[in-house]
Amino acid sequence: MTRLTIDEAQQRVFRILTHDMVEELRAVEYETPPLADAPSPTPLAGLRRATVTFSHAPGAPDCLYRIEAFGDALLMRLQLNVRRFVAIYQVPVEDPIDSNTIAPHFERWAIGAGHAGWMIGWRDGTDPWAADRRVVETYCYAMLPEDYLDDPLAQLYWRTDLLQMTRAFMLEARRMGIRLSAPKSV
Repeated sequence: MTRLTIDEAQQRVFRILTHDMVEELRAVEYETPPLADAPSPTPLAGLRRATVTFSHAPGAPDCLYRIEAFGDALLMRLQLNVRRFVAIYQVPVEDPIDSNTIAPHFERWAIGAGHAGWMIGWRDGTDPWAADRRVVETYCYAMLPEDYLDDPLAQLYWRTDLLQMTRAFMLEARRMGIRLSAPKSV
């Protein structure tokens, strides 16, 4: 195992948060090729439909993403602390809805995420940019391999899993009639 310098590790975290994850999340929604007797000639990159915008301060261990897909938009914060991911999905709510009423709708999703290695938690909060707006935050924690920043296969696994988990979260919300839209001003 190669020992990374602090600068190398920060550069890799920066790339993962601002390039690799942005590209991955653009595939949250994609055009499904027609059924055929051979693979589609169009690669996934040419079929992506999701729009991803993000906010990141260089040197910070987190990035805020707005993922527009399936006619809705999800606000997600992703923290990468060298060996740990924390993904936080923010769902705007109004009374009487809170984390206790939202969480059961995502039980099937949470079981799947747990099988992949994520621990899931729910909490009530407020939108940090609009204190009068209530939100439910879904916290997803995952411990990464010690050499995560140096292991392309581990990076592929966790990026792909985060993509699939985000896609499933958005589809489950859509199925349940739960709006995820976050304000564009963020």
